[in-house]
Amino acid sequence: MRVVPQTSVEHLRSYLREYIPALKDAPVIETRVCQYENTSNGDFLIDRHPEMPNVWLAGGGSGHGFKHGPAFGEYLAAQICGEGKAEPRFSLASKATQQKRAVF
Repeated sequence: MRVVPQTSVEHLRSYLREYIPALKDAPVIETRVCQYENTSNGDFLIDRHPEMPNVWLAGGGSGHGFKHGPAFGEYLAAQICGEGKAEPRFSLASKATQQKRAVF
């Protein structure tokens, strides 16, 4: 489980001290971390596992991936069923170990 680091809470308190002093010592009731995943180039990853042909890797939707859910599902289902042309930019081979996105 991911948690908000204490340094983030301290950064918030610093901001509050400067801009909203009445809240500078207010208790932190709850924190949550947005689950976020991405690929090195920002494109989806939809491909077979290189060592297990019956396993598919599917993800890389980042914070807005939910908007693509229906099309993502249709594309993945077609690939699994051997239908339709594979999009090269979604392949595992197109992903790098270094981040190479211009926009994040």
